[in-house]
Amino acid sequence: MVMLEMLVCSIFSKIGDKLIDHGDHILSRGLNLESISDSLKRSLDSLTAKASDVDEQIKNSELSGKKKRKREVEDWLKQVQVIQTELSALENDADSEGFVSRFLGSDRAPKLQERVDKLVEQSRHFGELVLDDCDIRGEALLTTKLVGKAFEDNVERIWKLLVTDKVPSIGIYGMGGVGKTTLTKHINNRLLQELTQECVFWITVSRDFSIMMLQDEIARAIMLDLSDERDEDKRAARLHKALLSLGKKFVLVLDDLWEDVILEKVGDPLRVEGCQLIITSRSLEVCRQMNCQEFIQVEPLDTVESWNLFSEVHGRQTTLNPQVEEIAKSVVKMCDGLVVKMCDGLPLGIITVAGSMRGVTAVHAWRDAMKELEESATGNDRMDVKVFKVLKYSFDRLDPDHRRQGNEDGYTKLQHCFLYCSLYPEDYLIPRQKLIRRFISEELVDKRKSMKAQFDKGHSVLDILVNVCLLERSRDYDDRDCVKMHDLVRTMAMKITEGKSKVIAGFYDHLKEIPSEEVWTKDLEKMSLMHNDIKEIPDGISPYCPKLSTLLLSWNVELHYIADSFFSKMHGLRTLDFSLVHVSDLGMKALKELDLSFTQITEVPRGMEKLVNLEFLSLRSFYQLKVLPTDFIFYLRKLKCLYLPYYVEAPIVEIEMLKEMEEFEGRLKDVCDFDRFIRSQNSKGHAVSYRVQVGKVNFEAFKNDMNFSSVMFSSADFKTTREEREVVTLLASDTQRLTFHECEGSSKCLSDDFSIPSSLKILKIELCHGIESILKNEQSIVFSSLRGLNIFNCNKMKKLGLLGSDFPNLEEIRIKGCPDVEDIIVQAVEAEGEENVSLPKLKTLELRNLPRLKSICKATMKCGSIERIELWGCPLLKKVPLYFPREVVVDGQTNYSRPPSLREIKLLQNEREWCESSTTVAHV
Repeated sequence: MVMLEMLVCSIFSKIGDKLIDHGDHILSRGLNLESISDSLKRSLDSLTAKASDVDEQIKNSELSGKKKRKREVEDWLKQVQVIQTELSALENDADSEGFVSRFLGSDRAPKLQERVDKLVEQSRHFGELVLDDCDIRGEALLTTKLVGKAFEDNVERIWKLLVTDKVPSIGIYGMGGVGKTTLTKHINNRLLQELTQECVFWITVSRDFSIMMLQDEIARAIMLDLSDERDEDKRAARLHKALLSLGKKFVLVLDDLWEDVILEKVGDPLRVEGCQLIITSRSLEVCRQMNCQEFIQVEPLDTVESWNLFSEVHGRQTTLNPQVEEIAKSVVKMCDGLVVKMCDGLPLGIITVAGSMRGVTAVHAWRDAMKELEESATGNDRMDVKVFKVLKYSFDRLDPDHRRQGNEDGYTKLQHCFLYCSLYPEDYLIPRQKLIRRFISEELVDKRKSMKAQFDKGHSVLDILVNVCLLERSRDYDDRDCVKMHDLVRTMAMKITEGKSKVIAGFYDHLKEIPSEEVWTKDLEKMSLMHNDIKEIPDGISPYCPKLSTLLLSWNVELHYIADSFFSKMHGLRTLDFSLVHVSDLGMKALKELDLSFTQITEVPRGMEKLVNLEFLSLRSFYQLKVLPTDFIFYLRKLKCLYLPYYVEAPIVEIEMLKEMEEFEGRLKDVCDFDRFIRSQNSKGHAVSYRVQVGKVNFEAFKNDMNFSSVMFSSADFKTTREEREVVTLLASDTQRLTFHECEGSSKCLSDDFSIPSSLKILKIELCHGIESILKNEQSIVFSSLRGLNIFNCNKMKKLGLLGSDFPNLEEIRIKGCPDVEDIIVQAVEAEGEENVSLPKLKTLELRNLPRLKSICKATMKCGSIERIELWGCPLLKKVPLYFPREVVVDGQTNYSRPPSLREIKLLQNEREWCESSTTVAHV
């Protein structure tokens, strides 16, 4: 937080100088500017000191690798970072004429002080800043079934080397696509399953890796933050200290290493007691240079194993008639027509070809396929060429009729969707939602009545590409559904698009300058310059690219200047990704998608009103933008997706005019505007997904997936708006997340103000002091979809009114700081004599500081999936009625043991005493 301290010092030094130089202007419109300045500086000094302490404590705790920061603390630090960004802009403006009176004499300074004071006050109630990290062991990875005795033997050999012989480093090598990664994934999963006290950290190393990239990936795996340090040696030292602090055995996997790495630069893991290293590489020499103690060569499958793998992937459940089966078996027997021989025993080639033939049963189709594959793989003995041709064959089969229809180049839309994925860097995890949106903008998905229907089609497209093994399923660090390309498959795709697509995309240490105009050919259709270090696009560069439809410039975080001339000859541009980039002028009428997320520009770029064909616009996290230009949205009538920053109040009048809008993210001024928004969306005749904040800006982040509607009421006043609106506020029927934060004027019962939809998955109520219950006793609203119930610091909340039969999917109950709450769940079927309430998916039960809580539930709660129980400050609670249906019969006696899922029970001293002295936790 040194930068924050420096900014505060610099700004107020300049303000002080100006106040001294212009003493007669200290009083402005009756305001004492010096007093305002002093008050704001004191507040900022307090925030700076607190932020510095918090940041230091967290980093010291995380060095152990056993702790992770609480989410509320992480969110608080993000808000402090936003303040720092705003102060940076103020510091640049502080030298301008009239700054003091503009800033201190307006409402800007008081509003800033209000936010700062709120952050300081919030920090006083953190308690512990970090939590025990139970997820640091690593995670199981998706993989395919092992086929072949050689693979099974290799697994057992590696297992013996790791577990029995304690070999410190193992090198696994073999040609691309032979199955090294698959083999190692099985080891990863077995280690996690059988050696529960050990950790496994999996790091995928791309061809274009750098030391800093590896440092970041290893740090992320062990929950260490290195973002504030750029010196490689200091980062390496912190990594080493964190690895030492783990205090447990761990295996570090470096997958797909292309060249040797100096281990000292990535934390020197082999000098940490209990560390073992696994390296996979295409080169034995790399394994030797890494000083591996043992080497495992993964060789291609033999004929029988190849055919078994082909059959497994193609589908053993598929019944082939005798004639087709004979042709298929000839694949294995015929030397010249052998599919698996053409694939040279490479699992990647076999899997890809088998996937492309999945479901094919016609005799003529098999004959034709074998002939095409035979022709494509002959004439060249080079392994890379043969593998490419085999993979290319699977791509060709995406045109099932082999007629190459659908586009000018003869490729189908499905094929173009596949090729589009190669625009991303190697090993990149591509979020499905974002990728499908690109498909829609590029018109690679057929037009349908609604965008939701187009998204459904997009998911079907990706499922097809995954099922034929051209893409792989994955998940990113935000737990979003993603896809990725194997590097050989990506190379094949880039070869197909050569001349029409240009990909110069990486993660670190790449382009510093925009490619010269010679690279921007007239036939170029797509250009990807993601994740580079381009700093400017200077005047004079004006590439002639009339066919260019896609330009991806995201994550060029230093890019601060783009000359107006750059886009002047790109009249066909439809998709432009500027996320985390600075841009000031636009004027491309054909543009359909514009992503300006996380940019640092202070105003909407010029020419936005000309983008009349725009369908997708993202200004998400547009931190510097304070106000939208009047009528700015008015001209963008074709918008289907609009993401506005939460800092700016969305103009409801203009939002209502967007008749084609299907997705919206932004902040509305008050409950009345929200009611208007809902009514306008309901009148459209199609579903609208939205992520909306109502009231004051709140920095609690929603997930980026836009496949559900969510609402947060933040400091909203229901009382002053009740007379101006309908009695019951409507919510979309598919609302899945509902949050109330510091709201006033609400009814005593939440359901009196809201029609709660059955689709709701997350309900969170915090610091709302007027709400006493969620439901009335006579109400029977079934929370069949609810997964999380969180109620924090609501001092009038008494009886929740929740029926025990309503929660078949509930996974988390967290209630804290509610002094009047007496019970949680009401027995729904008391009159029928039932004694049990079933919560089959409940994983977390956290009850803290509930001094009047007498009962969680009078009936017995069946909780076979429970993982964590935490009870603090509940002195009147004498029983936790949990029933674990896991019987163990010993000597004729039936005993009950806790479920294997239960990992943790946390009790304060008082609760521990009554728990140990009685049978309060049933069957624990």
